[in-house]
Amino acid sequence: MRIIKVTVCFLIIVISLELTAQQETTDVAALPDGVIAKRGNGYVTRHIFDARMDRVPVKDRASVLRSTDRTTKILADLLLSSQLKAEAEAAGFDKGDVLYRMQLAAETELANAWLEHYLESQPDADYQAMAREYYLLNKDQFATQPSIDVTHLLVKENQRTEDELETIAQGFLDQVLADPSVFDELVVNHSEDPSVKDNSGRFEGVKEGDMVKPFEDAAFALEEPGDFSGLVKTQYGIHLIRLDKKNPSRVPSFEEVKARLVNNQRKIYREQLKYGYLNELSSAPWEVSEKELESIVERYSNQETALLKSLEKNIE
Repeated sequence: MRIIKVTVCFLIIVISLELTAQQETTDVAALPDGVIAKRGNGYVTRHIFDARMDRVPVKDRASVLRSTDRTTKILADLLLSSQLKAEAEAAGFDKGDVLYRMQLAAETELANAWLEHYLESQPDADYQAMAREYYLLNKDQFATQPSIDVTHLLVKENQRTEDELETIAQGFLDQVLADPSVFDELVVNHSEDPSVKDNSGRFEGVKEGDMVKPFEDAAFALEEPGDFSGLVKTQYGIHLIRLDKKNPSRVPSFEEVKARLVNNQRKIYREQLKYGYLNELSSAPWEVSEKELESIVERYSNQETALLKSLEKNIE
């Protein structure tokens, strides 16, 4: 806890220095209680800063506050916005249509905040029981696709003629057929696949559709672990493939998929709560003023007509 306090204090000092370096007349110590920063007619209160931080996911807030660059940027943006607001109010610009746009923004923000609060205040369901029920009813959905593990050696074209390419690949195949135990060493020392340095030529869990078709057809045609393909030509060159293991389809246990299913059921339940609540509110009967609707249609029609006339005049 002491380390956190020291870090926060240091952060405050650094941010204060960065902000005051741009405006030496700012006296941070003389600011009223609750005001974090001030510039010109703009100021940021702790409540405004908290409202801005509410937009940052909870898991990321500590890291944001530990970054002087990010925190300074947030404060600078809030200060600039406050300055612009002060300028607008001084000019009497906060009237008429702008006032209604402000009201719309406030209503939208309040509506979204309330909906989030409503959902968070609802009791949780037994998500694990729901997940288990879904698993039992849909086991087939969790079956894994059959796959194979293979090792391959690649000889790339590299400006070789087709005969040269086949001669080199055939030489490796002859060595392997004479002594299969040399294959791994040949792969590590001679395969021209760039990934060989990381995977020693091994591809695990290869499913149908993962590889180019000639490679896939040859690999899946192998029957027993240790079997080798002939020379397999693809756009990458000529491959020599060994089947290492066959992985049949299997249904994972509930424990293996529980975390994912519980998370999915939580999301589904929350969405159902959300739309159930919204449908309840929106199912109430409407009361509509035909007079106001006609007035709106007429007003926008007049605006459209005026715009068309202006365009026609400019074209002429």
